[in-house]
Amino acid sequence: MELRRCMSLLMTFFVVIFSAQTRADEKPITGIVMQIDGLTTSGGLVHCALFENAKGFPTEPAKALLSVKVRPERAKATCVFTDVLAGRYAVAFWHDVNSDEKLATNWVGIPTEPVGASNNAKGQFGPPKFQDAAFEYKLPLLKQNIRLE
Repeated sequence: MELRRCMSLLMTFFVVIFSAQTRADEKPITGIVMQIDGLTTSGGLVHCALFENAKGFPTEPAKALLSVKVRPERAKATCVFTDVLAGRYAVAFWHDVNSDEKLATNWVGIPTEPVGASNNAKGQFGPPKFQDAAFEYKLPLLKQNIRLE
């Protein structure tokens, strides 16, 4: 009986030591994390573009500093930008519902697929302005919740 108790204590000791070691080795998430809610479907892809200035924001993702594409899950998507220096940024999003890699628009040029920007910035008679969507990023982490419309 005493041997069983010693073995049990020894096993508990090893479990505690190894699980503590694993947690200590894990790196915390750093960067900019955008949680996007309000998607009407879990299909398609969500495109996220991180801009460091107004040049091309939000309509020219090719001019973005970084871009990511993610698959939505349960009408939500999370875009993560890592290895980002501290500074002023804005993020533009669109839900490519049909996965054709193009933002669908009507004949006037108004998006027919959901779009959004950091700070939930909205434009008047056009897309939002960089200064309305811009935020200051300070290391190690910034999280924002965004709602696409």
